[in-house]
Amino acid sequence: MLTNSHLSRRGLLEMAGLGVAAYAAATPFSLAAAADTLSDTALAEEAYVWGFPLVLTNTLYKASLKSGVATNRFVVQAFLSTPAVNAAGPNVDTLYGSTWLDLTKEPQVIVVPDTHGRYYSIQLVDAYGNSFAYIGRRATGTKAGAYAVTPPGWTGKLPIGVKQLSATTPHVFALTRTLVSGDADLQGALAVQSKYAIAPLSGYPAKAVSSQLSHVPFNLPPPNVAAHGAAFFDDLGDALAVNPPFAKDTAVPKRFAKLGIGSNLHPTKSGNKALVDALAAAVPVADLKIRKSNYSVNVNGWRVGLNVTPIIWDPLERAAINQYGPGTHIAQEALYFSARSGPDGKPLSGANRYAITFPKGGLPPVDAFWSLTLYGPDFLLVENPIKRYAITDRTAGLVYGPDGSLEISIQHDAPKGKTNWLPAPAGPYQLILRTYQPKKALFDGSYKVPPLRLV
Repeated sequence: MLTNSHLSRRGLLEMAGLGVAAYAAATPFSLAAAADTLSDTALAEEAYVWGFPLVLTNTLYKASLKSGVATNRFVVQAFLSTPAVNAAGPNVDTLYGSTWLDLTKEPQVIVVPDTHGRYYSIQLVDAYGNSFAYIGRRATGTKAGAYAVTPPGWTGKLPIGVKQLSATTPHVFALTRTLVSGDADLQGALAVQSKYAIAPLSGYPAKAVSSQLSHVPFNLPPPNVAAHGAAFFDDLGDALAVNPPFAKDTAVPKRFAKLGIGSNLHPTKSGNKALVDALAAAVPVADLKIRKSNYSVNVNGWRVGLNVTPIIWDPLERAAINQYGPGTHIAQEALYFSARSGPDGKPLSGANRYAITFPKGGLPPVDAFWSLTLYGPDFLLVENPIKRYAITDRTAGLVYGPDGSLEISIQHDAPKGKTNWLPAPAGPYQLILRTYQPKKALFDGSYKVPPLRLV
Protein backbone atom coordinates (compact mmCIF):
# COMPACT_ATOMS: atom_id res chain seq x y z
CA MET A 1 0.00 0.00 0.00
CA LEU A 2 1.25 3.47 -0.78
CA THR A 3 2.12 5.32 2.41
CA ASN A 4 3.33 8.70 3.58
CA SER A 5 6.64 7.94 1.92
CA HIS A 6 4.82 8.53 -1.37
CA LEU A 7 3.51 11.96 -0.53
CA SER A 8 6.12 13.65 -2.59
CA ARG A 9 4.09 13.01 -5.68
CA ARG A 10 1.68 15.70 -5.06
CA GLY A 11 3.51 18.79 -4.41
CA LEU A 12 4.72 18.52 -7.89
CA LEU A 13 1.90 20.77 -9.01
CA GLU A 14 1.89 23.23 -6.21
CA MET A 15 5.62 23.45 -6.72
CA ALA A 16 5.00 23.93 -10.39
CA GLY A 17 2.84 26.86 -9.42
CA LEU A 18 5.78 28.33 -7.57
CA GLY A 19 7.91 27.48 -10.55
CA VAL A 20 11.26 28.25 -8.96
CA ALA A 21 13.27 29.68 -11.82
CA ALA A 22 16.73 30.48 -10.54
CA TYR A 23 18.27 27.35 -9.06
CA ALA A 24 21.94 28.11 -9.51
CA ALA A 25 24.99 27.90 -7.29
CA ALA A 26 24.11 31.19 -5.67
CA THR A 27 25.13 32.78 -2.40
CA PRO A 28 22.78 31.55 0.34
CA PHE A 29 19.91 33.93 0.93
CA SER A 30 20.90 35.49 4.25
CA LEU A 31 24.50 34.60 4.96
CA ALA A 32 25.89 38.07 4.41
CA ALA A 33 25.65 38.87 8.12
CA ALA A 34 28.03 37.18 10.52
CA ALA A 35 26.29 34.68 12.76
CA ASP A 36 27.38 36.46 15.94
CA THR A 37 25.70 39.69 14.80
CA LEU A 38 22.28 38.07 14.45
CA SER A 39 19.73 37.58 17.20
CA ASP A 40 19.02 34.02 18.22
CA THR A 41 15.65 34.20 16.52
CA ALA A 42 17.07 35.58 13.25
CA LEU A 43 19.76 32.90 13.17
CA ALA A 44 17.18 30.23 13.95
CA GLU A 45 15.07 31.47 11.03
CA GLU A 46 18.06 30.96 8.81
CA ALA A 47 18.57 27.46 10.23
CA TYR A 48 14.93 26.57 9.66
CA VAL A 49 15.04 27.57 6.01
CA TRP A 50 18.36 25.80 5.45
CA GLY A 51 17.24 22.61 7.19
CA PHE A 52 13.63 22.53 6.00
CA PRO A 53 14.03 20.06 3.10
CA LEU A 54 16.20 17.75 5.20
CA VAL A 55 13.71 17.61 8.08
CA LEU A 56 10.84 17.13 5.64
CA THR A 57 12.44 14.17 3.87
CA ASN A 58 13.57 12.64 7.15
CA THR A 59 10.01 12.95 8.51
CA LEU A 60 8.69 11.13 5.44
CA TYR A 61 11.41 8.48 5.68
CA LYS A 62 10.63 7.73 9.33
CA ALA A 63 6.90 7.65 8.59
CA SER A 64 7.54 5.09 5.88
CA LEU A 65 9.52 2.88 8.22
CA LYS A 66 6.89 3.21 10.94
CA SER A 67 4.15 2.13 8.54
CA GLY A 68 6.05 -1.05 7.75
CA VAL A 69 6.96 -0.28 4.15
CA ALA A 70 10.27 -1.86 3.26
CA THR A 71 13.17 0.21 2.00
CA ASN A 72 14.90 -0.74 -1.23
CA ARG A 73 11.75 -2.07 -2.93
CA PHE A 74 9.48 -0.18 -5.28
CA VAL A 75 5.77 0.05 -4.51
CA VAL A 76 4.01 0.93 -7.75
CA GLN A 77 0.53 2.12 -8.68
CA ALA A 78 -1.67 -0.49 -10.34
CA PHE A 79 -4.51 1.83 -11.37
CA LEU A 80 -5.17 5.00 -13.29
CA SER A 81 -5.42 8.18 -11.25
CA THR A 82 -8.96 9.41 -10.52
CA PRO A 83 -10.55 11.76 -7.97
CA ALA A 84 -10.40 8.82 -5.53
CA VAL A 85 -6.65 9.49 -5.25
CA ASN A 86 -6.41 11.85 -2.30
CA ALA A 87 -2.90 13.13 -2.84
CA ALA A 88 -2.28 16.54 -4.31
CA GLY A 89 -1.41 16.69 -7.98
CA PRO A 90 -1.80 13.19 -9.44
CA ASN A 91 -1.56 13.13 -13.20
CA VAL A 92 -3.36 10.86 -15.63
CA ASP A 93 -0.28 10.48 -17.82
CA THR A 94 1.79 8.13 -15.72
CA LEU A 95 1.63 5.40 -13.14
CA TYR A 96 3.65 6.27 -10.05
CA GLY A 97 5.88 4.26 -7.82
CA SER A 98 8.47 4.98 -5.18
CA THR A 99 10.79 3.68 -2.53
CA TRP A 100 13.41 4.89 -0.10
CA LEU A 101 16.90 3.67 -0.87
CA ASP A 102 19.01 3.07 2.23
CA LEU A 103 22.65 3.25 1.18
CA THR A 104 24.11 3.29 4.71
CA LYS A 105 25.36 -0.31 4.38
CA GLU A 106 26.04 -0.68 0.67
CA PRO A 107 24.98 0.49 -2.79
CA GLN A 108 21.63 -0.57 -4.23
CA VAL A 109 21.30 -1.68 -7.85
CA ILE A 110 18.18 -0.59 -9.75
CA VAL A 111 17.27 -2.91 -12.61
CA VAL A 112 15.02 -1.70 -15.44
CA PRO A 113 13.53 -3.52 -18.44
CA ASP A 114 13.52 -2.55 -22.09
CA THR A 115 10.47 -0.30 -22.38
CA HIS A 116 10.64 -0.30 -26.21
CA GLY A 117 10.48 3.48 -26.39
CA ARG A 118 7.78 3.98 -23.73
CA TYR A 119 8.47 7.01 -21.55
CA TYR A 120 9.55 6.25 -18.01
CA SER A 121 11.70 7.93 -15.44
CA ILE A 122 13.16 7.00 -12.08
CA GLN A 123 13.94 10.25 -10.34
CA LEU A 124 16.56 10.07 -7.58
CA VAL A 125 16.12 12.71 -4.90
CA ASP A 126 18.60 13.19 -2.06
CA ALA A 127 17.77 13.99 1.55
CA TYR A 128 18.06 17.72 0.82
CA GLY A 129 15.46 17.57 -1.94
CA ASN A 130 17.87 17.68 -4.88
CA SER A 131 16.98 15.58 -7.96
CA PHE A 132 20.61 14.66 -8.47
CA ALA A 133 20.16 11.90 -11.09
CA TYR A 134 17.66 10.11 -13.33
CA ILE A 135 17.25 6.73 -14.92
CA GLY A 136 14.88 6.74 -17.87
CA ARG A 137 14.04 7.70 -21.40
CA ARG A 138 15.72 11.12 -21.40
CA ALA A 139 18.70 10.34 -19.21
CA THR A 140 19.64 6.74 -20.01
CA GLY A 141 17.38 5.62 -22.87
CA THR A 142 14.79 2.85 -22.85
CA LYS A 143 16.94 -0.28 -23.17
CA ALA A 144 17.25 -2.70 -20.27
CA GLY A 145 19.93 -1.78 -17.77
CA ALA A 146 21.29 -1.91 -14.24
CA TYR A 147 22.34 1.15 -12.24
CA ALA A 148 24.16 1.11 -8.92
CA VAL A 149 23.21 4.01 -6.67
CA THR A 150 26.28 4.44 -4.50
CA PRO A 151 26.62 6.37 -1.21
CA PRO A 152 28.85 9.44 -0.89
CA GLY A 153 32.53 8.53 -0.93
CA TRP A 154 32.05 4.96 -2.16
CA THR A 155 35.08 3.62 -4.05
CA GLY A 156 34.30 -0.05 -4.69
CA LYS A 157 34.05 -1.95 -7.96
CA LEU A 158 30.90 -2.72 -9.90
CA PRO A 159 30.01 -5.81 -11.95
CA ILE A 160 30.43 -5.54 -15.70
CA GLY A 161 27.44 -3.83 -17.25
CA VAL A 162 26.34 -2.02 -14.09
CA LYS A 163 26.56 1.76 -14.34
CA GLN A 164 27.27 3.95 -11.31
CA LEU A 165 25.08 6.80 -10.12
CA SER A 166 26.76 8.60 -7.22
CA ALA A 167 24.26 9.67 -4.59
CA THR A 168 24.77 12.86 -2.63
CA THR A 169 23.29 11.48 0.64
CA PRO A 170 22.93 7.99 2.18
CA HIS A 171 19.13 8.19 2.03
CA VAL A 172 17.58 8.63 -1.41
CA PHE A 173 13.95 8.90 -2.44
CA ALA A 174 13.36 7.13 -5.77
CA LEU A 175 10.19 8.12 -7.63
CA THR A 176 9.05 6.24 -10.75
CA ARG A 177 6.75 7.45 -13.51
CA THR A 178 5.62 5.16 -16.32
CA LEU A 179 3.61 6.50 -19.25
CA VAL A 180 0.08 5.11 -19.55
CA SER A 181 -2.35 6.09 -22.30
CA GLY A 182 -5.72 5.27 -20.77
CA ASP A 183 -7.45 2.02 -19.87
CA ALA A 184 -6.44 0.23 -23.05
CA ASP A 185 -2.78 0.79 -22.25
CA LEU A 186 -2.91 -0.02 -18.54
CA GLN A 187 -1.72 -3.61 -18.82
CA GLY A 188 1.22 -2.55 -20.98
CA ALA A 189 2.29 0.07 -18.45
CA LEU A 190 1.86 -2.40 -15.58
CA ALA A 191 4.04 -4.91 -17.38
CA VAL A 192 6.84 -2.37 -17.58
CA GLN A 193 6.79 -1.11 -14.01
CA SER A 194 6.37 -4.61 -12.57
CA LYS A 195 9.89 -5.30 -13.86
CA TYR A 196 11.54 -2.47 -11.96
CA ALA A 197 13.69 -4.27 -9.39
CA ILE A 198 16.26 -3.47 -6.71
CA ALA A 199 19.09 -5.57 -5.30
CA PRO A 200 21.84 -4.88 -2.78
CA LEU A 201 25.15 -4.78 -4.60
CA SER A 202 26.39 -7.80 -2.61
CA GLY A 203 23.33 -9.76 -3.80
CA TYR A 204 23.12 -8.58 -7.39
CA PRO A 205 21.59 -10.00 -9.51
CA ALA A 206 20.34 -13.05 -7.61
CA LYS A 207 18.61 -11.11 -4.83
CA ALA A 208 16.87 -8.52 -6.99
CA VAL A 209 13.36 -7.83 -5.64
CA SER A 210 10.64 -6.88 -8.12
CA SER A 211 8.13 -4.08 -7.60
CA GLN A 212 5.12 -4.55 -5.35
CA LEU A 213 1.84 -3.57 -6.98
CA SER A 214 -0.57 -1.42 -4.96
CA HIS A 215 -4.28 -1.45 -5.80
CA VAL A 216 -5.23 0.96 -3.01
CA PRO A 217 -5.79 4.65 -3.82
CA PHE A 218 -3.54 6.66 -1.57
CA ASN A 219 -4.60 9.23 1.00
CA LEU A 220 -1.66 11.40 1.86
CA PRO A 221 -1.92 14.67 3.75
CA PRO A 222 1.34 16.60 3.45
CA PRO A 223 3.52 16.64 6.57
CA ASN A 224 3.55 19.89 8.50
CA VAL A 225 7.03 20.16 9.94
CA ALA A 226 6.34 23.71 11.13
CA ALA A 227 3.90 22.18 13.61
CA HIS A 228 6.91 20.63 15.35
CA GLY A 229 7.74 24.08 16.73
CA ALA A 230 11.11 24.33 18.43
CA ALA A 231 11.44 20.53 18.21
CA PHE A 232 12.08 21.07 14.50
CA PHE A 233 15.68 21.82 15.42
CA ASP A 234 15.96 18.55 17.37
CA ASP A 235 14.68 16.79 14.25
CA LEU A 236 17.31 18.63 12.24
CA GLY A 237 20.02 17.28 14.56
CA ASP A 238 18.79 13.72 14.03
CA ALA A 239 18.60 14.16 10.26
CA LEU A 240 22.09 15.67 10.01
CA ALA A 241 23.55 12.68 11.82
CA VAL A 242 22.42 10.38 8.99
CA ASN A 243 22.65 12.73 6.02
CA PRO A 244 25.47 15.23 6.59
CA PRO A 245 25.70 18.31 4.34
CA PHE A 246 27.70 18.40 1.15
CA ALA A 247 31.36 19.35 1.51
CA LYS A 248 30.64 22.69 -0.18
CA ASP A 249 27.86 23.37 2.31
CA THR A 250 29.47 22.42 5.63
CA ALA A 251 30.16 26.02 6.64
CA VAL A 252 26.45 26.79 6.71
CA PRO A 253 25.32 24.47 9.52
CA LYS A 254 28.39 25.46 11.52
CA ARG A 255 26.83 28.93 11.74
CA PHE A 256 24.08 27.46 13.89
CA ALA A 257 26.35 25.87 16.50
CA LYS A 258 25.88 28.79 18.91
CA LEU A 259 22.21 27.79 19.13
CA GLY A 260 23.05 24.18 19.89
CA ILE A 261 21.89 23.14 16.41
CA GLY A 262 23.92 20.45 14.69
CA SER A 263 24.42 16.75 14.07
CA ASN A 264 22.92 14.67 16.91
CA LEU A 265 22.15 17.84 18.90
CA HIS A 266 18.80 18.58 20.57
CA PRO A 267 18.65 22.25 21.59
CA THR A 268 15.20 22.01 23.19
CA LYS A 269 16.73 19.78 25.85
CA SER A 270 19.39 22.33 26.77
CA GLY A 271 17.38 23.75 29.67
CA ASN A 272 17.79 27.25 28.24
CA LYS A 273 14.21 28.56 28.11
CA ALA A 274 15.15 31.80 26.38
CA LEU A 275 16.86 29.84 23.61
CA VAL A 276 13.90 27.48 23.20
CA ASP A 277 11.54 30.46 23.04
CA ALA A 278 13.72 32.05 20.35
CA LEU A 279 13.72 28.83 18.35
CA ALA A 280 9.95 28.51 18.63
CA ALA A 281 9.45 32.13 17.55
CA ALA A 282 11.60 31.57 14.47
CA VAL A 283 9.59 28.70 13.02
CA PRO A 284 6.37 30.45 11.87
CA VAL A 285 8.28 33.43 10.51
CA ALA A 286 10.69 31.30 8.49
CA ASP A 287 7.95 28.95 7.35
CA LEU A 288 5.91 31.87 6.03
CA LYS A 289 8.97 33.13 4.18
CA ILE A 290 9.21 29.77 2.41
CA ARG A 291 5.50 29.69 1.56
CA LYS A 292 5.62 33.18 0.08
CA SER A 293 8.71 32.56 -2.04
CA ASN A 294 7.97 32.80 -5.74
CA TYR A 295 10.64 32.55 -8.40
CA SER A 296 8.43 31.79 -11.39
CA VAL A 297 8.05 33.69 -14.64
CA ASN A 298 4.83 34.58 -16.41
CA VAL A 299 4.29 33.27 -19.94
CA ASN A 300 0.94 34.44 -21.35
CA GLY A 301 -0.68 34.06 -17.95
CA TRP A 302 0.97 30.72 -17.17
CA ARG A 303 3.53 30.49 -14.35
CA VAL A 304 6.59 28.31 -14.94
CA GLY A 305 10.04 27.69 -13.52
CA LEU A 306 12.61 27.36 -16.26
CA ASN A 307 15.81 26.57 -14.40
CA VAL A 308 15.26 23.90 -11.74
CA THR A 309 18.65 22.20 -11.60
CA PRO A 310 19.92 18.89 -10.14
CA ILE A 311 21.61 20.59 -7.16
CA ILE A 312 20.07 23.71 -5.63
CA TRP A 313 22.49 25.64 -3.46
CA ASP A 314 20.39 28.59 -2.37
CA PRO A 315 18.58 27.53 0.85
CA LEU A 316 15.41 29.53 0.31
CA GLU A 317 14.97 28.32 -3.25
CA ARG A 318 15.65 24.74 -2.19
CA ALA A 319 13.10 25.02 0.63
CA ALA A 320 10.49 26.58 -1.66
CA ILE A 321 10.71 23.84 -4.24
CA ASN A 322 10.41 21.16 -1.55
CA GLN A 323 7.71 22.70 0.61
CA TYR A 324 5.14 20.06 -0.42
CA GLY A 325 7.53 17.14 -0.57
CA PRO A 326 10.43 15.92 -2.70
CA GLY A 327 9.83 15.19 -6.35
CA THR A 328 9.78 18.29 -8.57
CA HIS A 329 11.45 17.53 -11.89
CA ILE A 330 14.50 19.34 -13.14
CA ALA A 331 13.60 21.56 -16.07
CA GLN A 332 15.17 19.29 -18.70
CA GLU A 333 12.88 16.42 -17.66
CA ALA A 334 9.64 18.40 -17.50
CA LEU A 335 8.27 21.92 -17.38
CA TYR A 336 4.93 22.53 -15.68
CA PHE A 337 2.89 25.60 -16.63
CA SER A 338 0.26 26.53 -14.05
CA ALA A 339 -2.75 28.84 -14.30
CA ARG A 340 -4.93 29.90 -11.40
CA SER A 341 -6.51 32.98 -12.95
CA GLY A 342 -8.05 33.90 -16.27
CA PRO A 343 -7.31 36.74 -18.68
CA ASP A 344 -9.42 39.06 -16.52
CA GLY A 345 -7.09 38.46 -13.58
CA LYS A 346 -9.82 36.74 -11.57
CA PRO A 347 -9.47 33.17 -10.23
CA LEU A 348 -10.51 30.46 -12.67
CA SER A 349 -14.10 29.43 -11.99
CA GLY A 350 -16.80 27.26 -13.51
CA ALA A 351 -18.95 30.39 -13.53
CA ASN A 352 -16.99 31.38 -16.66
CA ARG A 353 -16.12 29.65 -19.91
CA TYR A 354 -12.53 29.55 -21.13
CA ALA A 355 -10.71 28.23 -24.15
CA ILE A 356 -7.12 27.72 -25.23
CA THR A 357 -6.24 27.43 -28.90
CA PHE A 358 -3.08 25.85 -30.24
CA PRO A 359 -2.56 26.93 -33.86
CA LYS A 360 -1.62 24.44 -36.55
CA GLY A 361 1.91 23.29 -35.84
CA GLY A 362 1.77 25.04 -32.48
CA LEU A 363 1.22 22.20 -30.01
CA PRO A 364 3.68 22.18 -27.07
CA PRO A 365 7.11 21.20 -28.46
CA VAL A 366 8.17 18.09 -26.55
CA ASP A 367 10.16 14.94 -27.13
CA ALA A 368 7.90 12.87 -24.86
CA PHE A 369 4.32 14.04 -24.18
CA TRP A 370 2.13 16.91 -23.01
CA SER A 371 -1.13 17.13 -21.06
CA LEU A 372 -3.51 19.76 -19.73
CA THR A 373 -5.00 18.67 -16.39
CA LEU A 374 -7.68 20.34 -14.28
CA TYR A 375 -7.55 20.34 -10.47
CA GLY A 376 -9.66 21.73 -7.69
CA PRO A 377 -8.24 24.33 -5.30
CA ASP A 378 -6.80 21.44 -3.25
CA PHE A 379 -4.94 20.05 -6.29
CA LEU A 380 -7.12 16.97 -6.41
CA LEU A 381 -8.73 15.72 -9.59
CA VAL A 382 -12.36 16.77 -9.93
CA GLU A 383 -15.20 14.36 -10.63
CA ASN A 384 -17.15 15.11 -13.82
CA PRO A 385 -19.86 13.44 -15.92
CA ILE A 386 -17.56 12.20 -18.70
CA LYS A 387 -14.69 11.20 -16.36
CA ARG A 388 -12.19 13.25 -18.33
CA TYR A 389 -9.59 14.83 -16.08
CA ALA A 390 -7.12 15.97 -18.73
CA ILE A 391 -6.66 16.47 -22.44
CA THR A 392 -3.37 15.14 -23.72
CA ASP A 393 -1.47 14.42 -26.90
CA ARG A 394 -2.88 10.87 -26.55
CA THR A 395 -6.55 11.76 -26.03
CA ALA A 396 -8.68 9.89 -28.55
CA GLY A 397 -11.17 11.72 -30.76
CA LEU A 398 -9.78 15.24 -30.58
CA VAL A 399 -11.43 17.59 -33.05
CA TYR A 400 -9.21 19.93 -35.07
CA GLY A 401 -10.42 23.08 -36.76
CA PRO A 402 -10.49 23.60 -40.55
CA ASP A 403 -7.22 25.51 -40.22
CA GLY A 404 -5.57 22.66 -38.32
CA SER A 405 -5.79 24.34 -34.92
CA LEU A 406 -6.72 22.58 -31.68
CA GLU A 407 -9.10 24.42 -29.37
CA ILE A 408 -9.80 23.10 -25.88
CA SER A 409 -12.99 24.25 -24.13
CA ILE A 410 -12.75 24.52 -20.35
CA GLN A 411 -16.13 25.06 -18.74
CA HIS A 412 -18.69 23.59 -16.36
CA ASP A 413 -21.56 22.95 -18.78
CA ALA A 414 -21.15 20.70 -21.80
CA PRO A 415 -20.42 22.71 -24.96
CA LYS A 416 -22.64 22.25 -27.99
CA GLY A 417 -21.35 20.38 -30.99
CA LYS A 418 -18.11 18.47 -31.37
CA THR A 419 -15.61 20.09 -29.08
CA ASN A 420 -12.60 19.16 -27.03
CA TRP A 421 -14.22 19.58 -23.62
CA LEU A 422 -12.24 19.62 -20.39
CA PRO A 423 -15.00 19.64 -17.73
CA ALA A 424 -14.69 22.16 -14.91
CA PRO A 425 -16.42 22.25 -11.53
CA ALA A 426 -19.00 24.93 -10.76
CA GLY A 427 -16.56 26.69 -8.47
CA PRO A 428 -12.83 27.52 -8.43
CA TYR A 429 -10.14 25.37 -10.01
CA GLN A 430 -6.67 25.50 -11.51
CA LEU A 431 -4.84 24.10 -14.53
CA ILE A 432 -1.48 22.46 -15.10
CA LEU A 433 0.04 22.04 -18.55
CA ARG A 434 2.76 19.40 -18.34
CA THR A 435 5.48 19.22 -20.98
CA TYR A 436 7.76 16.20 -20.66
CA GLN A 437 11.19 16.29 -22.25
CA PRO A 438 10.56 19.87 -23.36
CA LYS A 439 12.35 21.08 -26.46
CA LYS A 440 14.60 24.15 -26.60
CA ALA A 441 11.80 26.40 -27.84
CA LEU A 442 10.07 26.13 -24.46
CA PHE A 443 13.21 27.37 -22.71
CA ASP A 444 14.39 30.14 -25.00
CA GLY A 445 10.99 31.78 -25.43
CA SER A 446 10.64 31.11 -29.14
CA TYR A 447 7.52 29.10 -28.24
CA LYS A 448 4.99 30.50 -25.83
CA VAL A 449 2.04 28.57 -24.44
CA PRO A 450 -1.11 30.27 -25.78
CA PRO A 451 -3.11 32.30 -23.27
CA LEU A 452 -6.50 31.31 -21.90
CA ARG A 453 -9.44 33.20 -23.39
CA LEU A 454 -12.86 34.03 -21.99
CA VAL A 455 -15.58 32.86 -24.35
